[in-house]
Amino acid sequence: MKTYTILVCCAALATAAGAGDAWNAVPADRIRLGGVLGWRVDLTTTNNFMQLDLEETFFKPFREKTAEGGFVGLGKLADAAVHLARYSGKADVVARKEAVIRAILETQSPDGYLGYLRPESRMKALWDLHDTGFLLQGLMSEYEEYGDKIALEAAKRGADYVLAHWKDMPANWEFDSITDREWTLGLGFGIAQLYAATKDARYRDFLLNERSLKEWELPIVIGRGKMFYGQAYGYLGTALAQLEMHGLEPDPKLLGPTFRALDFMLHGDGTLVTGTGGIAECWTNDQDGEGCVGETCFTVYELLVFDRLIRLGAADLARTGDLMERTIYNALFAAQSRDGRRLRYYTPLNGERTYFGRDDYCCPNNYRRGVARIPRNVFYVKRNAVYANLFTPCTAALDLGDVKVAVREETAYPSDGKILFTVEPERPAAFSFDVRVPRWCQAPVAKINGVRVTYPFAPGSVLKLPRVWQKGDTVALDFPMALRAVRGRGRQSGRFCMMRGPLVYALDTRSAAQRPGMNGHDKGVFAGHPHDVQTVLTLDPRLMRFHPDGESSTRPNGTMIEARFSTEDWSDGPSADGPTVLLSEYAGPDNTLTYFRTPDIEGCGCVDDELYSGDTKKQTP
Repeated sequence: MKTYTILVCCAALATAAGAGDAWNAVPADRIRLGGVLGWRVDLTTTNNFMQLDLEETFFKPFREKTAEGGFVGLGKLADAAVHLARYSGKADVVARKEAVIRAILETQSPDGYLGYLRPESRMKALWDLHDTGFLLQGLMSEYEEYGDKIALEAAKRGADYVLAHWKDMPANWEFDSITDREWTLGLGFGIAQLYAATKDARYRDFLLNERSLKEWELPIVIGRGKMFYGQAYGYLGTALAQLEMHGLEPDPKLLGPTFRALDFMLHGDGTLVTGTGGIAECWTNDQDGEGCVGETCFTVYELLVFDRLIRLGAADLARTGDLMERTIYNALFAAQSRDGRRLRYYTPLNGERTYFGRDDYCCPNNYRRGVARIPRNVFYVKRNAVYANLFTPCTAALDLGDVKVAVREETAYPSDGKILFTVEPERPAAFSFDVRVPRWCQAPVAKINGVRVTYPFAPGSVLKLPRVWQKGDTVALDFPMALRAVRGRGRQSGRFCMMRGPLVYALDTRSAAQRPGMNGHDKGVFAGHPHDVQTVLTLDPRLMRFHPDGESSTRPNGTMIEARFSTEDWSDGPSADGPTVLLSEYAGPDNTLTYFRTPDIEGCGCVDDELYSGDTKKQTP
C-alpha cells in the first residue's frame, strides 16, 4: 500500500523550531467564516450589536457625568465593536464602531478621566476603576487593530489620570467591600497593553509595584464569601493581565495562578461538562448544574486565557484547543437567543434558563467580546507553520513570514467530522500544516492529496504535516463522531449526559410534552417543573439514534438525538420499542435538562469526560 512520507529535515522548519512554540493570531479581516461559527458571529453583529440603543444605554451617562457609582460597560462594548468591525469590514458596522470610539473620546474629561462619575466619586466608588480599565482596553484594541493614534493618546491620558490620583485612594480601600482585584478588574490588562505599545516604564512600574502583579497568587477560594475572593471571572481577569505581562517580560511567577486555575478546572471538578463553571459567579467544585451557574463573563474569560496560552506557547496546544472548542459550542452559544437579540447572565444545565434584562453591564458585553474574537481563534500562525485550531467552513489568507498561503476549509463540522483543507501557497514552499486532533475522536484519519498519512498521531495531539506545499494540495481529515454517554461527577453522580463530537445535548421538557403520540401520563410529567421531570425520567444511552439536520431551533441545520424514555418504572427503564423524545444541542434556547437517570449507570457504556476527568494530565507551565 502506498504511504505518504513526511519531510522532517528542512532548514526552514529548523528555523521555525528555533523560534519557540509561540503563535500569532490571524487578523480578523484575513478570514471569512461560514458554518456555525460564521453564522454566530454574523448573528451577533447584525441582530445584537447593530440593534443596540447606543446613545441612551451607553453614551448618555458619560455625557452627563453625574453618577455617584455604577457600571455601564462602554469599554467592553468598544472592545467588541472593534473586533466585530475588523472582521465584518461592512461600512455600517465600521461606522457604528467609530461612533462608539468617538463617544469615548468626546466624553473624556480634560484631565484625562474616562469614566462617568461625578468628581468626588471618581476612582473611589466601586466599579469606576473597573470601568476605566475596560475603557483603556477598548481604546487599545482600536489602536492595535486600526492603528488609531488618537485612541492611543486618549488611553495614555486615561491611564495617567489613574497613576496621578492613585495616592488619593482611601486607606484600606482594598478591604472596603470586595477584593481589590475585582474592584480594578480590567485595569491591569489595559495598562499592560499600554506598556506593550509605548514601552513607558511608568506603566510597567505601576503594574509590578503598585499592583504587585508578579506577587499575586490567590488560591482557589470556593464560594461567595466575604470580600468576594472566590469570584472566578475576577481571578481569570488578573491571571490574564499576568499572561500579558509574561508575554512582554517572561517570568514563571506570572504563569502560576493561571495554571492553578487550570488544574482546578481540569482535575478539581471546577468545570461543568459544557466548558464553563462557577455558581453565583464564584468557584465551586460540586458540579451543581442548577440556578446561577455558568456566568457568561467567566465563560468568555476562559476563552481569553486559552487564546493567550496558545499564543504564548505556554500550555498543551491540543488540549487548550479542545477546551476552547467545548466552551464555545456549548456554554458560550447557550448564552444567546436563536434570533441573537437576547443574552444570558447564566447558563444552567438543569432547570429553566432566563435572559438578562439589559444590554449594558458585564455579561452582555463580554458575550459580544467573546463572539467577536472567534475569527482569531480558528487559525494561528508563526514563521513557516500554520495551526488549524477550530474547524468551520472558511477561507483564510495567512502570512507565514517567508510565504503567504491561502487556505480553504470545507466541512459540516460540528455536525460531521469530515474536513477538507485546500492549501494555496503563493509559490512552492516548505512549512508545517498543523492540525488539532480532538481528544474525543478515537480513530482519526488524515490524507494528503488522497494518500493516507502513516505518520503516528493520536487523539488529543497536534498532527504536524511538514512538507514542501504546492498550489492545490489538500489535507483531508476524518474525525468519526460516535454518540457517547458521559458519566456525571459530583452532584451529577449516578446520571449521564449525551455528547457527540464537541457538542453536549439536552432536553427541552416543555416541548417534549407536545411531541406527537405522547400519552396523557407522559404529557403530564413533561409539562411539570424540570426538577420534577428529572426525578422520574429515565433514558438508556444504548437506545439512542443520531439525527443529522434534525432541527433549527438551535442553529441552521442543527442536530438531534432520538432517545427512548420511560416515566413509569425507574428500575426497568425504557424499552427498545418505547416512546421517544428528542435531545437537541445544548445551546438550544429552551433546553431544561442535561443530565439523566438510567437504571444501570455502570452497565450502560458510560465513559468519563475526556477533558475534565479520566486520563488527563496535570497542566504545568
